[in-house]
Amino acid sequence: MIKYSVVIPTYNNKRLLNNTLESLNDQLGFEQGGYEVIVVDDGGTDNTLREVERTPRTYSFRYIYLERSADSCRSKVRNTGWRHAGGRFVIFLDSDMIVSRSYLQELDRYFSKHEDLLVISYRYMLKDPVSMEDVRSGKVFDTNYTALEYLEARHFDSQLHSFNIAALVHPWHCVYSCNMALSKSRLEQLGGFDEGYKGWGMEDTDIGYRCFKLGMPIVSHLGMEALHQYHGEAYGDLRSPEKMLEWDHNIIRMFNIHPSLKRELPRWRINLSYFTRRVPQMLMRKERNRTELHLTVRNAVEIPWMKEQIAALSVQRGNLIIVHDQVESPELHLWIQLLGFTPSEIRYFPKSYVFDEADIRQFFGQVFSWRRAFILIYRCIRLVGNKLARMFHRSNLQPSAKQEVTR
Repeated sequence: MIKYSVVIPTYNNKRLLNNTLESLNDQLGFEQGGYEVIVVDDGGTDNTLREVERTPRTYSFRYIYLERSADSCRSKVRNTGWRHAGGRFVIFLDSDMIVSRSYLQELDRYFSKHEDLLVISYRYMLKDPVSMEDVRSGKVFDTNYTALEYLEARHFDSQLHSFNIAALVHPWHCVYSCNMALSKSRLEQLGGFDEGYKGWGMEDTDIGYRCFKLGMPIVSHLGMEALHQYHGEAYGDLRSPEKMLEWDHNIIRMFNIHPSLKRELPRWRINLSYFTRRVPQMLMRKERNRTELHLTVRNAVEIPWMKEQIAALSVQRGNLIIVHDQVESPELHLWIQLLGFTPSEIRYFPKSYVFDEADIRQFFGQVFSWRRAFILIYRCIRLVGNKLARMFHRSNLQPSAKQEVTR
């Protein structure tokens, strides 16, 4: 029986997709099968199928082509994929991701502990193109990617709110569909992704919010991180004004269909937090006068004792428990997250993911600048101005009701 179905949406992205498909070959622990890959082409015109058919595969493969229509959207592509899935669990990967051979094995470690999870993982942002040979040989993973230059936004956010997603007031905000997994039965219960979201952004945040409301644990898995192939966008690069406007439009839609959000997290706070780069503070608890307790795991033998301490302290109120994990135990990481939203907050920091504040500030100073922000604002103003001008022009071309009558 197939346990995992990997759903990959794509659009005119055959070269990067080929690397993604190659990286899924020979998954450790699944050499005899047990997983499939479903590629859903959103009306692409680059002969994707002809290109990817050349790649030998060790897994069951299916290619689905969708004609472009007024209903085309990112949600529809993913829904088409998971509805054709034969696996108990569905993994969503973008077509520019590269995963390690232990990817499924690491994911399986989580679902073997708890089947009703929404598992997310982060990305490392590559700076140069990757060859198929480097993917096939595994050479692409020779680099140490736990360096500031390769991290994505959620890595940096976790420097403040920690890698214990369950401790956040709004863990659903960390859900990106580029690298996530959940059971097919939950997708059926949810009805999948909301196809009312058009353009870029928020359809994955929406499904994260609905999972959260169902009481599903949302957990992060650091062993599942994917490599985001470079194709003109890395951390700190300016997104297009079109994407930003689509994102804002979809935020408005999400608030309209989930009225409770207006009380839980006002929209102005989201916009302000992104503009001022204070997203972690938006997601964290706002508790004062807590006793700060630091616990350090130095070797695996200490983990059972450490669990007892964390469990006892977390059920009391008034503590802020900060766990420093020098062992970087995936089992401890998951165990802490499965404790959920405890009376006393637990923050978890694995050793290799913690950076000096001065180094982070210096990095941000290189990545972000007032000049870049000014360019983005200028582009947005021009885009909005052009749209308003076109609307005004169309309205002037339309005959008035009086003119139509006289004709």
